[in-house]
Amino acid sequence: MLRTVFPLLCLTLLTPALMPASDSSLHPHGKKITAGEIHFTLRDAACVGEDFAVECVYRPYRERDVIKHRSLQLLDSLFRSGSGNFINVQREEFHSVRQQIRATDTTAKFTVALRDPDAAHEAYQLASVRIVSSRAGTLEFERWFDAVPALDSGFGFTCTAEALRGAIRPSGLGALPLRGSLPLWPTLRTVDITFASVETPTVQLWDAMAKHHWDGWRQATPQAWPGGRSTVARHIGGPTVWRANDYHAYAPASEPPVARPVPPAGALPGVALEIYWPEGDTLEFPEVRFDQPADMIALPLARLTPRAGELLATSMTLRPGVEHGSLTAAEWDELADIATAPNDVAVTTKMKTTAEGKDVMVIHRGKLREPWLCIFGVEYDEERRSVLTSLVLNPAPWSGPLPE
Repeated sequence: MLRTVFPLLCLTLLTPALMPASDSSLHPHGKKITAGEIHFTLRDAACVGEDFAVECVYRPYRERDVIKHRSLQLLDSLFRSGSGNFINVQREEFHSVRQQIRATDTTAKFTVALRDPDAAHEAYQLASVRIVSSRAGTLEFERWFDAVPALDSGFGFTCTAEALRGAIRPSGLGALPLRGSLPLWPTLRTVDITFASVETPTVQLWDAMAKHHWDGWRQATPQAWPGGRSTVARHIGGPTVWRANDYHAYAPASEPPVARPVPPAGALPGVALEIYWPEGDTLEFPEVRFDQPADMIALPLARLTPRAGELLATSMTLRPGVEHGSLTAAEWDELADIATAPNDVAVTTKMKTTAEGKDVMVIHRGKLREPWLCIFGVEYDEERRSVLTSLVLNPAPWSGPLPE
């Protein structure tokens, strides 16, 4: 048996499997990058005297350059029924190089080699750079382009053959084609950017992940749609049905480009939560979270003008340099002016604190005879922008399939 098997083993050892250049384990550029260095200057990205971390990941661009460690497992394979795996192959698909750098002031400066400085990985080239500091948080350069990228000016920086310069809002990098990461390209040699961090307050009404089966909640399998996904949930103790619409804050690499999210049929673009509430006097929202006092706009859905609907949809559309789920202060004021509610408000909201000290929002039903839209907004960025979320209260029962 050994005479039959051994030649086959030698052939396997000497003939690695051919893999396409698009393999995710290889460098995303797919071509050899000229050796050199990128000089990074990140202004306002560190605290004085802070030690910040820089991690560089290197990958080979060709399958034949992947370092492989093979071990023969003949005896083990002979005792495994139906197994033909006589060789165990371990692949080094990437190599990480870390630097610890101390900032002398608020500017972080360092240099990164385009080819792996480790001699054993000389065929590996720079795939990504990650910077971690107390002020900048985690900042990643890993969106590779084959040539100088032509990016929307809204991102706040410009790209030339050898340099990336300007200012960035990390929370505004979610739009295509960056999808949350800063760009790299083969001829880039200088990065000089100012870190313009903006703290965006959380505005949350409801959390589907906090609804558990053992508490009587039932959830359907999430339904994906261009730009997000929806989850239908209900509690077995009542007829109310909740549909949460989650809009992608970063465009997934696996999905085709989406100019504007397209939620499921019947859902108003931009609305985060739909509640089908055929009976009952109150609804409680125990997962509500407003980091700062929130303003609320309420009106019958039928009175929503096309312009107001456009603003609501725009808030959940990924835009260069703009935080997801936000509008400018002028856009929020325009929305409030358009959506002035009548005197006979069909629903009212109230915050209360439980005995455990937890904040809970309660919605009281008035004369709810048609769908009503409620929009909650919180100002930030020195009152220049507002982050928002919204819900539609529908007095009709849910007409779709119920989660079991």
